[in-house]
Amino acid sequence: MSCAEPLDSDGDGWSNAHEMTSGTDPYNVDSDDDGYWDPHDANPLDAKIPLEEEGGKAARETETGPASEQAPEIVPATAPAEPSTSPATSTVSPTLSAANELQEVQVAVRVMMRTNKLSQLPNPVKVPTCDMHRFPDDTTRHGQAGGGYVLFLHDFDGNGKPDTNYVHSHTTNGTYICDKYGNITQVSTGYE
Repeated sequence: MSCAEPLDSDGDGWSNAHEMTSGTDPYNVDSDDDGYWDPHDANPLDAKIPLEEEGGKAARETETGPASEQAPEIVPATAPAEPSTSPATSTVSPTLSAANELQEVQVAVRVMMRTNKLSQLPNPVKVPTCDMHRFPDDTTRHGQAGGGYVLFLHDFDGNGKPDTNYVHSHTTNGTYICDKYGNITQVSTGYE
């Protein structure tokens, strides 16, 4: 994560600052638990307000089955902004950048596990890696053709085609390992 990119702890596309201003939960992609991610919910703080007029949950369920069986709506990941070299730009310390990345990866693992209804990872990564296409469990298969439970290019529906990103980029600055409960350890920060 670069210094210029705002922190988005839940990876829903809204920065933590925006979520705090909106009153939504920066650590939960769906603050009102109505099946719509906050950025795609006309009423992200009230699950009781129907969304029928905007092609809401009821319409979506009729077309494709129950919302609980569908992949979460993911805001496409954008490339991190390049850090400016301008002297007027304030910089974030390497320690803070490493802590922000650690938090982003930990939240992404928890969201991925919750979305996939996992209480434990069958084969958590034990060798430090910065490759989020191989983290936190790239060896377990799910669905008929699905790949591992990974944070980048995850195959949510198990059809063999990646369709979900829980983090914004393929690699991190730091390296990480994970235990079976989804608790991660930052082995190196990338700023050493």
